[in-house]
Amino acid sequence: MPGPRRLLVFLRSLLALVLAIAAIPAVNLAGSWLSSHVFGLGPGGTLRLAVDLSWMFVAGFAGAWLMVKTAAIARAAHAWALFAIYLVAAMYAAITMRDDFPHWFTLGLLASIPAQVWLGWWLARGRSRP
Repeated sequence: MPGPRRLLVFLRSLLALVLAIAAIPAVNLAGSWLSSHVFGLGPGGTLRLAVDLSWMFVAGFAGAWLMVKTAAIARAAHAWALFAIYLVAAMYAAITMRDDFPHWFTLGLLASIPAQVWLGWWLARGRSRP
């Protein structure tokens, strides 16, 4: 019965990718709403950009956690694949919007990707006891 098992593994991997990609805008929008309505931050400014960068980190971490937690097998490979997707997306954003944001914001976005994926992978893989 290797056929149904492989299909299940494939579907879980696909679900993991969809959840990871959906988590990014969902967490980002929730963070933006919280920043505006709960914390009272206005649009624009250095403080708002720093808070938005923090929410982007949380969104990336949540996506990585969801992907690794949902994957049936090869969790590290899923994390590496998500790292590549994040990196390509962030580089595309950095290139196309380079004049819209300060350099520290763009560098922070790119530099935080390894930490986002590593933290999501580390927390999702579970604790091992000796």
